[in-house]
Amino acid sequence: MTLRLHRVATAVRVVLVVAGTLVLGLTLTGAITRREAEATVFLARHTGLDMTRDLKGTSLIHSFHGNQPFFVAVTPSCSALTAIVAVAGASIFVLGGTWAQRIGGALAAACILAVGNVLRLLAVLWVGHLAGVPAMEVFHNWGGTAMSYVLLVIGLLLMIAVRMPRRAEVGVHEVP
Repeated sequence: MTLRLHRVATAVRVVLVVAGTLVLGLTLTGAITRREAEATVFLARHTGLDMTRDLKGTSLIHSFHGNQPFFVAVTPSCSALTAIVAVAGASIFVLGGTWAQRIGGALAAACILAVGNVLRLLAVLWVGHLAGVPAMEVFHNWGGTAMSYVLLVIGLLLMIAVRMPRRAEVGVHEVP
């Protein structure tokens, strides 16, 4: 394969990953945000936020700051779905390696992003419970965003680490 053809094929795979991310994001977002809300409420109730509830069939979470109720909406921008699909698509379709490395990298990153995002949503709920809605909004906008970026970097690094060849595969041997 010529270098030019290789570059075109890589660009086509990147465009397909972006398109796939958009399509899956649009079609699965409702179901995924509901599951993320349910998981967040499950963890909230098991970490001391007993009055926290999810409104069944929605991605809304209801909780309290003292006697003041508040709602949290898990929106598509709060979801880990697009990051998971993009990283998985890059691992499977754009980067090289064996199929085991491609799928292993995608699964490792997806697990970190999914679990980390639910923990991020739980942190937002706890801030709302402890400090009120204004503090929760500030934390969501700044702390939650920073957590999302850190999770993405960790997910990407883990994906790369899983995909890297082992020492024996590259001809490096330990000295006895």
